[in-house]
Amino acid sequence: MYNTLIVLTSCLLAAFSNEDQMQNAAFTGMIESIHNDRAIFVIEEGEILSSGDKVSVNLSVNEEDTFAVGDRVVVEYEGAVMESRKSS
Repeated sequence: MYNTLIVLTSCLLAAFSNEDQMQNAAFTGMIESIHNDRAIFVIEEGEILSSGDKVSVNLSVNEEDTFAVGDRVVVEYEGAVMESRKSS
Protein backbone atom coordinates (compact mmCIF):
# COMPACT_ATOMS: atom_id res chain seq x y z
CA MET A 1 0.00 0.00 0.00
CA TYR A 2 1.35 3.39 -0.97
CA ASN A 3 0.67 6.48 1.11
CA THR A 4 1.98 9.83 0.02
CA LEU A 5 3.80 11.89 2.59
CA ILE A 6 4.62 15.47 1.70
CA VAL A 7 7.55 16.65 3.72
CA LEU A 8 8.29 20.38 3.49
CA THR A 9 11.47 20.15 5.50
CA SER A 10 12.97 17.04 6.93
CA CYS A 11 16.14 15.88 8.55
CA LEU A 12 17.34 12.91 6.56
CA LEU A 13 20.31 10.64 7.14
CA ALA A 14 21.56 11.48 3.65
CA ALA A 15 22.42 14.62 1.73
CA PHE A 16 22.53 15.71 -1.88
CA SER A 17 25.96 16.72 -3.10
CA ASN A 18 24.88 20.27 -4.07
CA GLU A 19 22.65 22.31 -1.73
CA ASP A 20 22.17 24.95 -4.45
CA GLN A 21 20.07 22.51 -6.45
CA MET A 22 17.18 22.39 -3.98
CA GLN A 23 14.12 21.11 -5.79
CA ASN A 24 11.17 18.86 -5.16
CA ALA A 25 12.28 15.27 -5.03
CA ALA A 26 10.87 11.93 -3.94
CA PHE A 27 11.92 8.49 -2.83
CA THR A 28 10.15 5.21 -2.17
CA GLY A 29 10.93 3.38 1.01
CA MET A 30 9.70 0.96 3.64
CA ILE A 31 9.20 2.06 7.25
CA GLU A 32 11.67 0.12 9.40
CA SER A 33 10.77 1.70 12.75
CA ILE A 34 8.66 4.49 14.24
CA HIS A 35 9.59 6.46 17.36
CA ASN A 36 7.13 9.17 18.41
CA ASP A 37 6.65 11.36 15.31
CA ARG A 38 9.74 10.12 13.39
CA ALA A 39 10.15 7.10 11.15
CA ILE A 40 13.28 5.39 9.86
CA PHE A 41 12.86 4.42 6.20
CA VAL A 42 14.89 1.90 4.23
CA ILE A 43 15.18 3.60 0.84
CA GLU A 44 14.15 1.43 -2.12
CA GLU A 45 14.08 3.94 -5.01
CA GLY A 46 15.09 7.53 -5.60
CA GLU A 47 18.11 9.70 -6.31
CA ILE A 48 18.80 10.08 -2.59
CA LEU A 49 19.67 6.35 -2.49
CA SER A 50 23.11 7.24 -3.87
CA SER A 51 23.82 9.03 -0.56
CA GLY A 52 22.70 6.30 1.82
CA ASP A 53 20.18 3.53 2.37
CA LYS A 54 18.22 4.88 5.38
CA VAL A 55 16.57 8.19 6.22
CA SER A 56 14.70 9.66 9.17
CA VAL A 57 11.44 11.43 8.31
CA ASN A 58 9.22 13.64 10.47
CA LEU A 59 5.73 12.11 10.21
CA SER A 60 3.99 14.97 12.01
CA VAL A 61 3.85 17.08 8.84
CA ASN A 62 1.17 14.71 7.50
CA GLU A 63 -1.68 14.42 9.98
CA GLU A 64 -4.09 12.90 7.43
CA ASP A 65 -2.47 9.47 7.14
CA THR A 66 -1.56 6.79 9.66
CA PHE A 67 1.71 4.93 9.18
CA ALA A 68 2.92 1.56 10.46
CA VAL A 69 6.15 -0.42 10.38
CA GLY A 70 6.35 -2.28 7.07
CA ASP A 71 4.42 0.32 5.03
CA ARG A 72 5.88 1.18 1.62
CA VAL A 73 5.60 4.95 1.19
CA VAL A 74 6.47 7.53 -1.46
CA VAL A 75 8.03 10.49 0.36
CA GLU A 76 8.06 13.83 -1.44
CA TYR A 77 10.21 16.60 -0.04
CA GLU A 78 11.65 19.99 -0.89
CA GLY A 79 14.35 22.05 0.71
CA ALA A 80 17.60 21.14 2.33
CA VAL A 81 18.41 17.67 3.57
CA MET A 82 20.76 17.32 6.49
CA GLU A 83 23.31 14.59 7.07
CA SER A 84 23.43 12.82 10.41
CA ARG A 85 25.54 9.93 11.64
CA LYS A 86 25.56 7.95 14.88
CA SER A 87 28.59 8.52 17.04
CA SER A 88 30.84 5.51 17.61
